Amino acid sequence: MDKEYLRLVIKDQQLRVANLPLGYPRNKLSNLNGILKHKINIVITGPRRSGKSTFLLQWMNKVYKDNFYYFDFSDDRVVDFKTEDLQVLYELFLELYGEKKVFFFDEIQGKYDWNKFVNRLYSEGYRFFITGSNAELLSKEISTYLTGRHYDVTILPFSFNEFLGYNKVDLDFVGTKNTIKIKSKLESYLNNGGFPEVVTFGNKDILDNVYKDVINKDIVLRYGIKEEEVFKKLSLYLISNFARDFSYTSLKNTFGLGSVNTTSNYVSYLVDAYIVFELQKYDYSLKKQDKSSKKIYCVDLGLINKIAFAFSENLGRLYENAVFIELLNRGYEKNIYYYKTKSNKEVDFILLEGIKPKSLIQVCYDLSNLETKKRETSALVEASEELNCNNLLIITKDYEGVEAVGKKKIKYTPLWKWLLES
Repeated sequence: MDKEYLRLVIKDQQLRVANLPLGYPRNKLSNLNGILKHKINIVITGPRRSGKSTFLLQWMNKVYKDNFYYFDFSDDRVVDFKTEDLQVLYELFLELYGEKKVFFFDEIQGKYDWNKFVNRLYSEGYRFFITGSNAELLSKEISTYLTGRHYDVTILPFSFNEFLGYNKVDLDFVGTKNTIKIKSKLESYLNNGGFPEVVTFGNKDILDNVYKDVINKDIVLRYGIKEEEVFKKLSLYLISNFARDFSYTSLKNTFGLGSVNTTSNYVSYLVDAYIVFELQKYDYSLKKQDKSSKKIYCVDLGLINKIAFAFSENLGRLYENAVFIELLNRGYEKNIYYYKTKSNKEVDFILLEGIKPKSLIQVCYDLSNLETKKRETSALVEASEELNCNNLLIITKDYEGVEAVGKKKIKYTPLWKWLLES
């Protein structure tokens, strides 16, 4: 494209980015300082509209101030941007701003051979921060194009902690009024979720557009799905059955799909687009683990309430989904499973440290029923004995304390308080 025209776009973007609102600072800003000590590229992943571009701006402002190059490839003025224009872009950066060692590239997907340019400059000592939308290149896939070292940062919708921070709620637990306010905000969070635009504007209709864009643009068009209506019904079914187990075979039979492989692919498309997550059953045998039923969770509570079939209010499952997403935010994506004891009693979450069980977690909204409490505690105790893990937790609506069950001790913590633990 014309060099002088590209120069104008660069200058316009630089002026625009300097005046963009930074939004609410995400918690992951403070957790990643150690990464900066290493010469690696950063790939910012996550679902549509979760705040990836805003996070890019926040990191820019916090760490690099004016010592970086920035370019937004989603600008409609560079729709004809070609591979050779990347070198021209670099030359213009040097002319306009002198040599800087850091690039921030937003929405780089769709620009042919962009990875060759990035890999070449990385080998020459430059660092890149990259985001991409899911339409043409799933954000998870960007890192596969990078030959050098890189680190993926997943940005999900606001956590409850971030939700409270945005709403200027004091996180000091001392005082009845503040605790009541936090509990009230939890109800709002469970209903509306944490997508930044929903939190900011209070309009859940935004979620319809997010969901439709993911299904139609990121999946149906991208993968050329011919059984479009069947796929959409399957997607809706999974979201409506969040916090429940499923198997590919049962889904195949329910929706009349041609094979288990097709069913597995359909689910993987939804997972790769960050709409749902699969949770595997923990087993010492990897073969058995792979063949076991999985549980499904949704990326956002507001999306569940907006999109799913609401047969009846189920706060217990919403609580469980909230706990799962928080565990992802705490970095347990590769170290979290559910578990079934030898007598087929289920434990919602098992957290690993390395290959060893670190913690067992049950989520139960209401423990007032003695039979319910007995069911939840007996599952924990059995799992504790089978897995040799004594860190036992039940997350509840209100109850807090520690109780002995036989030789085991079980801790009880209200969801609102657990969500605010570091």
